[in-house]
Amino acid sequence: MYGRAAELRRLAALSGTGGALLLLGEAGMGKTAVLSTVDATVSVRGIDAERGLAFGALNRLLAPLADRFDSLPADQAGELRGVAGLGGRPDAFGLRCAVHRLLVGLAADGPVSCVVDDAQWLDVESLEVLAFAARRLAGHRVAMVFAARPELARPGHDPLAEIPRLWLSALPDEACERLLRRWRVPAGPRAVLTEIAGGNPADLVSLAAELTPDQLAGRAPLPEVLGGGRCADYRTRLAALSPAARVLLTCVAAESTVELDTLSRCGGPEELDELLAAGLLRIAGTSLRLPSTLVRDTLYRLASPAWRQQAHARLAAALTGPRATWHSALTTSRPSPELGDELARAADHADHPSAASLLDRAATLTVHTGLRGERLLAAAGHAWQSGRPGWARTLLARARAAGADRARCALLLGEIELRDGEPAVATHELAFAAEHLTDPDEASLALMLAGEARRIGGDLSGYRTLAHRVTASVPSGSGVGALFAGGAATYAGRHGEAAEPLRRAVDLGLAAGDVASAVWAAEAAFALGDVEGAYECASAAVSRARLGTRGAALPWALVHLALTAIGLDRHRAARAATEEGLAASVAQRNTWAEHLSLQGLSAALLGDLATARSTLDLAAPGIAERSLGRPCAISSWAGACLDLAEDRPADALGRLATLGAGVSGAQRAIQVLATPQWVEAAVLAEQPERAGELLGRFDEWVRSGGSAAWLAMSSRCHALLADDLGEAEEHYRTAIALHHRAGAAMELARTQLFYGNRLRRHRRTRDARVLFRDALRGFRAAGADHWATRAKAGLRACGETVGTGGVTLAGLTPQQAAISRLVAVGETNKEIARRLVISPRTVDHHLRNIFTTLGVRSRVELAHRVTSATTQR
Repeated sequence: MYGRAAELRRLAALSGTGGALLLLGEAGMGKTAVLSTVDATVSVRGIDAERGLAFGALNRLLAPLADRFDSLPADQAGELRGVAGLGGRPDAFGLRCAVHRLLVGLAADGPVSCVVDDAQWLDVESLEVLAFAARRLAGHRVAMVFAARPELARPGHDPLAEIPRLWLSALPDEACERLLRRWRVPAGPRAVLTEIAGGNPADLVSLAAELTPDQLAGRAPLPEVLGGGRCADYRTRLAALSPAARVLLTCVAAESTVELDTLSRCGGPEELDELLAAGLLRIAGTSLRLPSTLVRDTLYRLASPAWRQQAHARLAAALTGPRATWHSALTTSRPSPELGDELARAADHADHPSAASLLDRAATLTVHTGLRGERLLAAAGHAWQSGRPGWARTLLARARAAGADRARCALLLGEIELRDGEPAVATHELAFAAEHLTDPDEASLALMLAGEARRIGGDLSGYRTLAHRVTASVPSGSGVGALFAGGAATYAGRHGEAAEPLRRAVDLGLAAGDVASAVWAAEAAFALGDVEGAYECASAAVSRARLGTRGAALPWALVHLALTAIGLDRHRAARAATEEGLAASVAQRNTWAEHLSLQGLSAALLGDLATARSTLDLAAPGIAERSLGRPCAISSWAGACLDLAEDRPADALGRLATLGAGVSGAQRAIQVLATPQWVEAAVLAEQPERAGELLGRFDEWVRSGGSAAWLAMSSRCHALLADDLGEAEEHYRTAIALHHRAGAAMELARTQLFYGNRLRRHRRTRDARVLFRDALRGFRAAGADHWATRAKAGLRACGETVGTGGVTLAGLTPQQAAISRLVAVGETNKEIARRLVISPRTVDHHLRNIFTTLGVRSRVELAHRVTSATTQR
């Protein structure tokens, strides 16, 4: 059961308290599946063939309960026997009271659940009796749940009025994805089917079950209409309509949405009421619409040519502008090139969704095959920019079939797959595009995206091969050549060799003026170690994306803004970027996963453990399914930060070590960025020798860029590894000065915390207290409550009282009191040692003295003593 958690909770609550509920949803939305979770005492299902049989449904409901009739007064038992076919004639009011009393009486043996499915097909008499009982269940342990299609409760015709209702809305995209994964549908087709099915699970399953191997592999167009039983159901429902209602329904099917006042000019109120009663339309505000694109196209295909022509003629008369032009063109059976040209011109001045629709319609009217393909390709581009990847893929498939330029189709499909599909597919498509495109700018774009596809997919070998080919064939003075030359040298660890081409790539990228160039300038600056410069480039990319026409580029630009903000310790800016990015990348699943991983990393660095875990868990399935190298590496980095926050340095070290074992350039790059956590974990795990080589690479990188924020981290790493206190203090003081220069409040507080612990171990408690106080203020300002608690623990260990919630036990030193509190919460000697930055031996020594002072003989007795002291305070 996917995407129905809220509905299931509502049903579970109703079963426990009693009452009534009407569950409404379109055909195929899963009403019966939701009802199946209710443990029904009695149940009945509406049958269309018995709608005219008075009390037919009630007869089927009551028959199993005949042995309980005698528990009721004789007159009421007689009413029930009459309906159950056991003799007698029912009286309307008496029967209603009898059914209510019977259900309430059943509750004497325990809670009762009465389930009525397909209530729209119940006979009127049975429905009225059950509705009467349902409205009178308050205060009784009887739950009555009806499930029906929307036509049962349409305005002015609502037999279940006053009964609370719950709409079973469309499944969210994530639930549709999970459902289609069970049918082993690849990512690209999943996006198309999710979009056209409108969140209807029955339609999704119907489509998935009929996909051919060629359609799954992308070698054949995906279906655009329903087949099998679902199509037969709509065919039957159409056959039951009057001719006038069929034409009016075709009017709605010929438009994505139709305003009520427009439809009133296409048909009469009787036909509209007929369609509403048949459940084929729904009212949304002032508009009428069909459940989904899939249903709309299916109904349009099922309409006869005569109905279609009549519908288009009525819409042409009722509408104005390009929409009227389109319908006028379809009133005849022959394409109209002139009207197609008119629609194409109108698309030049429309927003992306409207332009895509206009160009799609213009292509339908276009006689020349090549021009039709070009218009479909342009429509696909507008659909992608409007956040509709499924629609864009469908239009692209049609464009290819119509003879559109194969290389330009590959460029667009490669970009879509890179952001919302399979990086491996993106790699193939973009490589083809780069090789066959004749426009230099488009070819450069294809090369850049191809390089990114290899990096995000973890194909470092493929990236090196591509970089070698690019640097051999593209002028070294170009932005493409510079970025590939610098990137290849960076991933190989040759930072000195990478510096000059990366600087050139930054300059050329900022001068270009488009979103993509600014993003690649940010990548180049980051690879160079100039994180401040990268942040400026990423900010420029975001600004250009917001002001420009390429809306699909905004989430991508925000990824780089968030990453550079984290690198500069600007977590509020990073959070704002990821939140905007998540909202903008709903239709870009790979970019969405990147934003989640970055949000998880920021939360983990701040010590917000719950947020970090939930965010990373949400990103994990998509990252694993599509093998997204960069988000995977960032998630591992975040996981290591969580390990350190929870005093598991060995786990953090092992997690970070696996990054270096991967073949992905993204993994190795992230491992270098995570050097501060690597060094911290190595020191706490008492394996400092494991940090030397990586710290050397990190130092080379930060020195090449000269970023104060990262130079500070380098100094802190050397301080942690220094054996001599004087050497460590020199590094700490340098780090603190650089943190102040960079404005890195959170990392400054972390450095002060490390420095304070080092001084406290050397019994310089007065100096340590100053650092702990500064660290506490910094953590509080950053909203890092977890680390603020660590700073408070350091202050207490130095003999300073913090707050009012601390435990004081007579006769104990501040250090002993701190150890006692940690014992009381179940921590081991080794965990206490790590937290207080002392040796396990020292913890054991203090514990023996604590036992003697307090007169306790075990850790359990000590925990009880601490708890008692806390309670008394």
